[in-house]
Amino acid sequence: MVAIGYASVTKGVFRPQDMSILGGWVMNFALPALVFGAIASRPISEVVHFDYITVYLFSGLLTAGLMFLWFSIATDPGRRGVVMMISYCPNTGFIGYPMFLMLVPDHAGIILAMNFLVENIIFVPLALMAIEAGKPREDRKGNALQQLGQVLRNLIKRPLIIAIILGFVISALGLSLPGPVHKLIDLVAGSASAVALFVIGGSLVGLSFEGNLRLAGQAAVGKLIVMPLCTALVIFLVARFGVTLDPDLRTAVLISAALPTMAIAALFAQEVGRGALASLSILVNTLAAFITLNIVLFLVV
Repeated sequence: MVAIGYASVTKGVFRPQDMSILGGWVMNFALPALVFGAIASRPISEVVHFDYITVYLFSGLLTAGLMFLWFSIATDPGRRGVVMMISYCPNTGFIGYPMFLMLVPDHAGIILAMNFLVENIIFVPLALMAIEAGKPREDRKGNALQQLGQVLRNLIKRPLIIAIILGFVISALGLSLPGPVHKLIDLVAGSASAVALFVIGGSLVGLSFEGNLRLAGQAAVGKLIVMPLCTALVIFLVARFGVTLDPDLRTAVLISAALPTMAIAALFAQEVGRGALASLSILVNTLAAFITLNIVLFLVV
């Protein structure tokens, strides 16, 4: 599907700018329908796995801390937040879900929802605060708490977050969806995997090797190598305290950590004039993941 997407844009069947439209369908309709259906159709006890959330959360925070320290030495504050975000925020929606659907189909929707919760409430706001902290003092938008509040207010408006909240409410109340509504949700959600991979392929056509290749390579090492290693370490450490993940959940969290960086990092980076660096980093991440992600799959599946 990635190859089909790439070829379709290269041959002119679709334009590069069309990928943002298809990506909007995935993020605003297909994935919200998918996570809503996955959560609302199950009892609340089957939806929330605190052991998984704990491992994923601390894996990301450990990676973020290590990469923040590294990039504080390796680059200037203006670029530090951008490459830090690229080093630990995975592309769960466009690459992760298709992987989960193939590897752990019974848990795919629930894993997607838990990942989105951690990423949207913790990972992305933390990275945006690091980006804001790298701006000159006169360009910053308020203090850290004000910045966090603004980020969280914007997150609440996202269809994905609304879908997750509504799904939890229906699941907790023990309600069931009417048949036609359930079929509609399944119909929309069914497009998520294919369209997401198609968009990844088509989006690669618009990226170039212009930018700081050294920093982009370091960010790729952080995302594709450091984060999976941190995740394996966290799994090992929590096991010392008697917390053992279900095999499917352990596979999913390791795959999540090994995913290339999220595509929307380029949008955040453009706001601070680092769009070329982010685009190059996404390109390097995605291409290198064809090797590193397959190595992780070989080791854990």
